[in-house]
Amino acid sequence: MGRLNRHYAIGDEVTPLVKDMTQEAINLFEGSSGESGPSQFTDEETARETLGTEGTVASGRMSLSFSIEMLRRYFGSDVFNHAGTVDLRFLRPVRPGDTITFTGKVIGLDREANGSRVSVEIKAENQRGDTTAVGQGSAVVPNAYLPQDE
Repeated sequence: MGRLNRHYAIGDEVTPLVKDMTQEAINLFEGSSGESGPSQFTDEETARETLGTEGTVASGRMSLSFSIEMLRRYFGSDVFNHAGTVDLRFLRPVRPGDTITFTGKVIGLDREANGSRVSVEIKAENQRGDTTAVGQGSAVVPNAYLPQDE
């Protein structure tokens, strides 16, 4: 829904987003890009040959997409789709069967010409508590959506 006419403050928590990573979801995600051949994401043998792993892994693009989804929900699509960004670093592979929880916390508020840039620290963790990705995202919240200065 977004947070129109809401005050943002450093330390605010973003509602977490939890995703169960199934092989079927990974295959659908990879297929959505138009790629149809086997890859380390969709085929265990290719993953063994390419990565030396026992099984497939999820593309980092999936974690990036879920981070964007989390922030789009937080800011609202009208704000995030207009001026939102995400920069993510992938630390550990995400595998089929993992449950990944994406969390965020507001770490910066900077006035700009047309509003305020609200910066969010992003973290992704698997069900074992291993951090799989970290980064930052932001959106410029237009002045019309912010409370009036006192």
